[in-house]
Amino acid sequence: MNAREIILNKLRAARDARGPVAFPEPEWDTDVFPKPDNLVETFVTELTTIQGQVLTGNSPDELLEKLAAFMKERQIDILFCKDSQLKATLNGSIVHTDAPEAWLDMKAAITRCEALVARTGGVVVSSAHESGRGLNVFPPIHIVWANASQLVPFPDDAIEVMLQRYGHTIPSQVSFITGPSRTADIEKTLVMGAHGPKELLVLLNLQA
Repeated sequence: MNAREIILNKLRAARDARGPVAFPEPEWDTDVFPKPDNLVETFVTELTTIQGQVLTGNSPDELLEKLAAFMKERQIDILFCKDSQLKATLNGSIVHTDAPEAWLDMKAAITRCEALVARTGGVVVSSAHESGRGLNVFPPIHIVWANASQLVPFPDDAIEVMLQRYGHTIPSQVSFITGPSRTADIEKTLVMGAHGPKELLVLLNLQA
């Protein structure tokens, strides 16, 4: 028996004496990343990091004041809005329209959302709302009216919200919007608004 065989025999003997190794079962339900301690702060940080914008307020009136100031700064005279719930909120404070002839000239549109994802700064929208699909991608500036109660930690939590809300009748389109539209396909040059809005603004009611 040569030295190589002696070493291999010792290794085999040690293995047999030890017995099979019991590997721990992976914890499949454990989050890869820790849950945020403060969903609002995390959402604001993540969205602003990717050039999105968040305006917070403690009431609809406060948010409407901030929206009016934003529109004045951007020289937006009128918002495109198809959502009856939002129209009721805007009435008397913000000029808005849903006239088809205003579609091509719109500078900004406002919609609601299904959920907000704190860890990614994401906005979940669907075709179930009256705003449909187009107002999430067509306007140069997409404004989202949302409540702090819509915040969830992770994307899978948002999916669970959708399943609980719609069951087996999930809307035909569900989108996770993470910041303004951007692409760097050509020569690695970042272009904002190539396939959608150049700006994304979330109006977040902290008391709802």
